[in-house]
Parts: sequence; structure tokens; C-alpha cells
Amino acid sequence: MLVLLAAAAPVRIYGIPMLGSIAVLDVMLLLAGLVLYIETASRRTVDIGYMPVFQLLCIPLLVTVLSATWSQDLARTGKAVLINIEGIIVYLYMIRCTNRLPVARVLRLMRWYLVFLLVPVVLLLLKVPGFAPQEPGLSQSSGDYISYYTRLSHPFLGRSNNLATALAALVIPLLWCGTRYRDRRSTRVGALGLAAIILTFSRGVLLALLITAAAAILTRPMPQYGRPGRSARVGGAVFAAVSLLLVAAALLYELNPDTRLFLGDRTSTVNVAERGSRFELAYHYIIERPLLGYGAGAIPGSNQQIASGVHNTYLQQFLAFGLPLGLLVIGSMVGLARFFFVTDPPSPVRRMVGFTLLAQLLIFVTESSFEGTVLRVLFYLSLGLAVGLVRAVEAQAPSRAEAAVSAKVGTVRTVFHERATAIGKGGAGDG
Repeated sequence: MLVLLAAAAPVRIYGIPMLGSIAVLDVMLLLAGLVLYIETASRRTVDIGYMPVFQLLCIPLLVTVLSATWSQDLARTGKAVLINIEGIIVYLYMIRCTNRLPVARVLRLMRWYLVFLLVPVVLLLLKVPGFAPQEPGLSQSSGDYISYYTRLSHPFLGRSNNLATALAALVIPLLWCGTRYRDRRSTRVGALGLAAIILTFSRGVLLALLITAAAAILTRPMPQYGRPGRSARVGGAVFAAVSLLLVAAALLYELNPDTRLFLGDRTSTVNVAERGSRFELAYHYIIERPLLGYGAGAIPGSNQQIASGVHNTYLQQFLAFGLPLGLLVIGSMVGLARFFFVTDPPSPVRRMVGFTLLAQLLIFVTESSFEGTVLRVLFYLSLGLAVGLVRAVEAQAPSRAEAAVSAKVGTVRTVFHERATAIGKGGAGDG
């Protein structure tokens, strides 16, 4: 819970000798790594969840370390290596914490994590001291500072897009499990997270979720017989959720003057044009160094216009690693989603995690969130929780062979009961 709390509110402590600053999350992950090391040394083994998933997660780390040999900024590349290591640590630690937990307890961890993410947001809007935007060098009179208050943003993670990206990794599992297991708590918290995403007005995240929802509906298995009322229940829940979101958006617009004042920028094309110019610069620098790139975290040509990224994770990989290794890293991301989709026999819970990762892949088209100092760690953390949920569901459900035997035993018992009843009635009539 402390790791989840530190991840949801990664407060930075400044004035640290040599380092300058350090986040509370960094300290917690250092302790988590120490715990994993001690347990691995004593047991001579470590739980990595699913081997293919762990191998795919290690590819970005290995390529980042390799890029240090040609990087134009070794300090930034070294920082990128540390971020990748922290991501691996938090993934393994979530696997450790969810090992052998029942589904209900894994869902409880996910619910608390989502709530932890939203608490600083509320305190930011209430302008509580200590929860003002923590972006370095940000003037309180600037439009960027005011934008934190026009739509839901996070004081420590950054503006609305970053918050929406972190929430999107939790909303789909909670809503799916809430519907499947009739878990009202998960449904309510998942709906709360979805409402928060709507109120961020993050166009890229909202579009990614809509595309993912459409893909899930169009590819869903045929409904089973004997459950005619489920479609009506799901339809009613969707209608209620959409109504709630519209009401929440209207209330934010009416009650928050900053939102009314600055919401017009969401419908303008200025932001789109600015991103287009970043894409053009990215293509220019990729053509200059197509084989090796500029190194992980390095700013191509020291161009400050793209110092904060090009708002596209895939172009960012090509800039850092060149086309061959960039494709390798992108392939590892796609491979994560493919692992959960390609299962035999088909697994509903794995399919759900696959769609969760698909949503993240679509978000990466409009965001460089995978390159963020904290957001990459949160991606690994959410994936560790998702893997823990899959393992809990599969451990709780009977195996395929056991299910087949149970079905046969149930059939035999039913036939025996019917025949015994018929014989009993016949005997009573003769008497």
C-alpha cells in the first residue's frame, strides 16, 4: 500500500546533495528492490509472473543500456536506464505482493491505487497548500499553470494527459471485474475513474478508449444461452454511466470558472498544429540518424522545441534508438498485448488485459507517456497488478479438465435423480 501511495503521489524532495532532488517513489522502490534481493538470495528464485511478459519488459532496458555507447547525452541516457530499472523492480514487486492473493484482494489493491491517484487531484482543485503544480520553472501567471485548474490534472504527475493515461490502465480491469463478478465496489470506483478521465478532457486518451471499446464489442464472443437478461443489465449500466459522465462534465463546466474560460482551447487547432511541427522535426532528425538514433533520453540536436518529447511514443523510440532497435522496442510493446490475446483456450480475463494494453498502445500514438520519468514506472506497476489479477482469476477458476469432469458428474447425478424419482412415483402408484 505504501508503494501504491508513493506511486500515486510521487512527491519530490529537493536539496539532496549530488542528486539535487529525489522522489518518495524512488526511496520506496529502493526498499522494494532490497526486499526482492534478500528474498531472491534466500530462496534462490524470484517470481516473474509470466516468462514471455518479463522477457518483453526487459527489451527496452537492454536497448537503453546499449544506446549509451552512442548517446549524445550520457547523463540523460543514464537517467533513462535508472527509470527502466525502477520499472522492472516495481513490476516484480507487484507480482510478489499479488502472489496467491484471491481476486477480491487484488481488486482491492487496484481500487485503492485509483483512489490514491485522485486524492491529490481534489486537493489541487481545492488549492490546498503543498498540492500546487510541481512542474519545475512554471510561473503562476502562465497559461500552463492555469491549465492545471481548467480540467483535472495531477500536481505531481503533471497535466491532464498524464493523469488520464495512468487512470486508463485501471478503469478497464475494474469495470470488467465489477460487471463479471457483480462487485459493486469495483464498478463504482471504475466508474469514478472513467468520470475523472472524461473531466481531464484528454482527447487522445478518450479516443483511445472509444476505439478500444468498439474493438471489444465487435470482437466479443457470442452470448451464452440461458442468460437473456445480461444484455439488458449491461445496456442499463452503460446508459447510467454515460448519463453520470455528462452530468459530471456539466457540473465542472458550470462550477469551475477556469474551465469555462480556457475550455475553448480543446476545440481549437492550435495544439494540433504545434504537434504537427514536432512530428516534422522528429522525421527530420530520424532521417539524419536512421540507424542508431541519438540515445535514450537525449534531445536531438539540443532542440528545445522537442525537449519535452514529440507527443508520439513510437517516433520517440526511433529518435532514441534508430529504426532497427526502435522497431524492436515497439515490437516488445505490441508483443505484450498479443501475449494476452493469443491464448488457447481463450481466456476472458486475459482478453480484458489485452484490451487494456491495446488502449495504452493507442494512447502512445498521441503521447510520449512511455518516456515519462514517472509514467513509465506507473505503466510497469499497472501491468504487474494486471498480471496478478489474471493469475488470481485463473487460480480461482477450475482447470479445463476439472470443469469437464465436474460437468460429467453433474450430468450423471441429474440422470440418476430423474430415474430414481420416476421409479419412486411408479412404486407409489402400484402400492
